[in-house]
Amino acid sequence: MCALVLAVCTGVGWRAWPASAPADEIHVALVVSQVGAGVGPGTDVRLDGVRVGSVGAIDVAGRGRQRIMLSLTGSQLFGLTDAVSVDYAPGNLFGISALELHSAAGGTVLSDGMTVDLTGAADRVRDATLATLLESTGKLTGAVLTPQLTELLRTVAHDLGAFTPLLQAIGATARAFAETQQLPPSLLLDRFGSALAGLPPMLTGGLAVLEASYVNKQLASPEQLARFGAMFSGIRTDLLPTATTLLGTSQRYFSSLSPIGTTILEQVSASISTPDHTASDLTELLTRLGAAFHDTPDGPVLNASVELTGVPGLATPLAAVLGSHPVTGGR
Repeated sequence: MCALVLAVCTGVGWRAWPASAPADEIHVALVVSQVGAGVGPGTDVRLDGVRVGSVGAIDVAGRGRQRIMLSLTGSQLFGLTDAVSVDYAPGNLFGISALELHSAAGGTVLSDGMTVDLTGAADRVRDATLATLLESTGKLTGAVLTPQLTELLRTVAHDLGAFTPLLQAIGATARAFAETQQLPPSLLLDRFGSALAGLPPMLTGGLAVLEASYVNKQLASPEQLARFGAMFSGIRTDLLPTATTLLGTSQRYFSSLSPIGTTILEQVSASISTPDHTASDLTELLTRLGAAFHDTPDGPVLNASVELTGVPGLATPLAAVLGSHPVTGGR
């Protein structure tokens, strides 16, 4: 009897004695529009990856709304406010769900008994649980990885294969340029860039020719147009066939002379050992040659002075030609 009475008193005391809770524990309710798969009572609550509490209970807060009761350790929240956002995410490698809290600027610091509404236009709840990821993968497999996509990839691969000769030609050109390049790229780009200087005049001239067909008075009459057309007809029927025959005959009888021209051009190019200095040297030569002459009514005259000191044999005839008195030993 004593043992029975002691057991009954112990049980009643244990049930009646108030449960002790941490001094800094607070209870916060989150109102959400959906609850992630695997989230229930006892689910861990984490803040920046650190466990700060657990889910106490989940109940209905209205149509399409749920209330999640959280038991949090206030000392580990570090000023977390009601601007918080929530992620349902796997808490470990086994895919067991956890509730992740993310802080944001502004709001009121969380306190015991506060209710935070995370629904509305700016829904602050994101479901990234393993079940949602598997569902998204299933939708991707069923809606994207279809026979039509396979056919599209096959068509793209076939069309890209048609560009293979072009890509090979580009690669061969680049390789040949790299193997035969002798001048610095800066000089080559300068030369190629100078060739573009003639592009604007060419376009301007082409537009001028097109405009001439509308404003030219000669082309305004049908007779002139007929003559103009007859000229092109003669070029097509008479000139081009004759030129083709001429070139064909030349190719037959003079093709063997092509190596001679190639050899001459190679020798000419080999005579210029430093192409980057040739232009400056030629410019200096022409400048000095131009300075050595001056214009006269009878044409250009060389600027020269001859010193004849000690040559009386030349001084006397020159003095007679110049109309001055000869001076022995003079200039």
